[in-house]
Amino acid sequence: MKRLFNLLPAWIVLLAMVSCTTAKQMSYLMDMAYNTDYPVTPAPELVIQPDDCLGITVTSSNPELAAPFNLFTDAKTPLKYVVDRNGSIEFPVLGTINVWGATLTQIRNGIADGIRANGFIKDPIVNVTLENFSVTVIGSAGNAVVPVKGNSINILQVLAISGDIGNRSDIRDVMVIRTENGIRRSYSVDLQSKAIFDSPVFYLKQNDVVYVKPKGVRLSASGQTTMSFVTAGLSLISIIVNALIWSNR
Repeated sequence: MKRLFNLLPAWIVLLAMVSCTTAKQMSYLMDMAYNTDYPVTPAPELVIQPDDCLGITVTSSNPELAAPFNLFTDAKTPLKYVVDRNGSIEFPVLGTINVWGATLTQIRNGIADGIRANGFIKDPIVNVTLENFSVTVIGSAGNAVVPVKGNSINILQVLAISGDIGNRSDIRDVMVIRTENGIRRSYSVDLQSKAIFDSPVFYLKQNDVVYVKPKGVRLSASGQTTMSFVTAGLSLISIIVNALIWSNR
């Protein structure tokens, strides 16, 4: 029993170290100071690639003039155009338009300029959206394809949507896999550092894959149950030993 008394301080220190380590490992943006201003980089515009799906509508003060560019459908519902392997779409009246490498703003302005230049409409209003913008999340944060509404989303938002990362995830080395122009590249993101805001993958692009790596060995459900019993047992032993110490004083 005396030996248990001698080991008790070591157990207490060990448990404290484990608790502190776990808290530290799961803390985000640890080097970001309060009441400090940091420069903000705006989200870059999406760049169109083959297999992207564009939603395009054309409106005008004279709806009849805009109708041919919407294939005589309701201009409030965008027609969808899949970018082919050559990076082009077939647009009504204007014909083949190459959009590979262009932003949504450039495509919108290009279509409007083409309509005006050919004398079809003097005041065309063109709206272009990316209809298949999604990001895939895999690993210890769960497996999900996250659809994106709008033209921008960052990695913190995607991880918040996909679910709780949990304390068994390596938040210092989250991998983002990006494919552009036929080249696939992986990036490492540290969620504990404010440097994440300057990362080229802080703002995600269409078809990005976010892989949250597991940290250490992941216990099965039965293993987690066993560990819970072990933890409870150690706590009970600690209480009994403390009671014995006080009773022997």
